[in-house]
Amino acid sequence: MTTYVGEGFSCTLCANNELDPRSDGGNAVTSVQISAEIVTPSLTVPLDLATAVSVDADSTELGSSLEPGESLQRIVRHDLKEEGNHVLAVTVTYIEPYRSPNMEQQEEHGTTSTRVRTFRKLYQFIAQQCLAVRTKSGDLPPIATIDERDGSTKARLMRYVLEAQLENMGEVPICLETVILSPKPPFKSTSLNWDMPSPLCKERNSPILNARDVTQVAFLLEQQADNPEGEEALRKDLARDGRAILGQLSIEWRSGMGDRGSLSTGWLTSRRR
Repeated sequence: MTTYVGEGFSCTLCANNELDPRSDGGNAVTSVQISAEIVTPSLTVPLDLATAVSVDADSTELGSSLEPGESLQRIVRHDLKEEGNHVLAVTVTYIEPYRSPNMEQQEEHGTTSTRVRTFRKLYQFIAQQCLAVRTKSGDLPPIATIDERDGSTKARLMRYVLEAQLENMGEVPICLETVILSPKPPFKSTSLNWDMPSPLCKERNSPILNARDVTQVAFLLEQQADNPEGEEALRKDLARDGRAILGQLSIEWRSGMGDRGSLSTGWLTSRRR
């Protein structure tokens, strides 16, 4: 099984009553419960399980009752955010009928022996990197704003261009749906990619990346005037290490089977001044 970071992992868990059927119905198991957690490289995450059908016929807060041949199904969903080994740990608890040595005496008194059983299954899989992102930024000449009263230079607004190379590291083609740069104030971001407005091209064909294909995207970032809060943060960033924090890149794609994937980068910065 191939799974990728940024996509959703899902599977169906099924607990079956495989006891031999009997005419008196004495082989039903009760209080059947399924729980699961996923162990990632950095933490353990308890999972919420969804029912495979709208209503379980014999389900209560204490669990479900299963006749021989019946099954209980639950659906696991988890967004993969880390690369590396993952373990899906599934625990099933139930109460089964138990034939004790004094079973005949119990049947005479109308009682039945039961015992609580628990078992645990571990399923290991590896989450691989689907999309590799490499970024670089470049400075553009600043734009001077003019004071209308005396014609003097009021401010010099910084501009940057941010480029990113996106490489499909998976084994199947993917279709890029959106690549968005969320700028940090006081910057405004303009896409220079296939989704930019153009009077000559009405259709927007999203890129399709086969395995190991690379595409490049770019964004123009322009400092906006009259943003005191953003300007103060920008001055602090430049004074601290000579870099301006530009924004975060968010990417969404679909696999060949239509599965959605997404990832976001950390804060991207300009080159050191």
